[in-house]
Amino acid sequence: MMFSRGRTGQRRAAFSMQGDYIYRRWYYLGVLALIGSIVLHVPLLAVCGLLLVLVLATIDLWAHFCLHSLSYQHRLSEQRVAFGEMVTFSMMVENSKVLPLSWLEVSDVVPRALEVEGRAVRSSRSSDSATLEMLYSPRWYERITRRYNVRCAARGVHAFGPTTLCSGDLFGFVRREASLGNAQYLLVYPLVVPLSSFSIPSRHPFGELRAPRRLLEDPARVVGVRDYAYGDSMRRVHWKASARMMQLQSKVFEASTTYNMVLFLNIVSSLDVYYGVHPELHELAICAAASVSSWAIEQGYAVGLYANTILYMPDEVKQDEPELENGERNLAAEVSAQLERRRVHIPPASSGEQLARIMDVLARIQTYFGTAIEEVILAERSRLPAGATVVLITGSLTDMLIDTLVRLRQGGHAVTVLFIGDSPPPLRLAGITIYHLGGEAAWERLVAQFGNPGQAGDQGVQEGVGFSL
Repeated sequence: MMFSRGRTGQRRAAFSMQGDYIYRRWYYLGVLALIGSIVLHVPLLAVCGLLLVLVLATIDLWAHFCLHSLSYQHRLSEQRVAFGEMVTFSMMVENSKVLPLSWLEVSDVVPRALEVEGRAVRSSRSSDSATLEMLYSPRWYERITRRYNVRCAARGVHAFGPTTLCSGDLFGFVRREASLGNAQYLLVYPLVVPLSSFSIPSRHPFGELRAPRRLLEDPARVVGVRDYAYGDSMRRVHWKASARMMQLQSKVFEASTTYNMVLFLNIVSSLDVYYGVHPELHELAICAAASVSSWAIEQGYAVGLYANTILYMPDEVKQDEPELENGERNLAAEVSAQLERRRVHIPPASSGEQLARIMDVLARIQTYFGTAIEEVILAERSRLPAGATVVLITGSLTDMLIDTLVRLRQGGHAVTVLFIGDSPPPLRLAGITIYHLGGEAAWERLVAQFGNPGQAGDQGVQEGVGFSL
């Protein structure tokens, strides 16, 4: 029996089959009827016993071979999609044997957060998944394909699968089940909206520029050397060239006009006494990070991203794991390596792949509190580019966080705070711009306006909103 899945349909998924057969005492009853007909010379009893044995044998054979030579595939038309777009979820069943199936029940686990259009699903309150149930009746050597549109209106990594196949005999006395480990993952990028939707001026949202262009030196690009001049930093000294020339030589760096912007995303997991956690506020903060990153890269900024949480990477390929002398896994080293790979740490860059890298990370962010954002800022403070614009996206402002922002300001960085919450920020800071992006109502408004790219585009043209900044 073959069960395959994936985009190519060539990878076989592991499965386990279970089910029962007809109780043996029914066979004994048929045999006793045949023996009794011979002893009592009752032909009708012999016919009844023979029919009972044949029916029981047919039921057992049907139940035994019902899931043999049966192929099942499910696939997604895309692996990565933008927020609000549609993907096609197709399911294919192929019965490659002479024996037809009177009924075949397929139960596919799908994410509850995504809407399957035209089909009702059975949701579970205890998990984030739902069950898509389908009923087929494949004949001999028949292939059946069904396709459904899935609206991706929820950011994150969504799992499709595993799958459970259930079939049995013609009369429904015996059921056989097979479980397939055929999970596929769909990555939905966060919602990206114009900065004007956040009531932020899109021309110069993070302060006026002192000059149209500023000329800096890129210390990573050395284009030559020159004689050492009084006042040069010792970091500029080219020691190998100085040894060859027998006098001090200073490095000459390539000029750079790239602006740097560093985003710090604060995932706050504080509980509300009355309503618990607020996932809408987390999604609004991630949406703000994605929108600012997209705008900044379009404007030529080198953008970096740091956050105090970890990434969700279910399809991560496990590398060689260190082991102890006794053969047991070094659990501490394994956990440390996984946390390092899943840390949100993207240094500033302005390449074409940077935006895709940031969107991929924001899509995988888990809304679980990892460490204080102040610790993340202080750890990265010494590695920030000189004069970089620092944008903090947060839903709380503690005394320690305010002190950290003041230090960044004193270090020559332009600091901007994007505050997330139903209430405005509780204070104002001298020299630090604070924008209030709103709370749950703001997120619902953005989803309603931009959640469907096709309708939102037409609506934006009519209302003069637009997507270009």
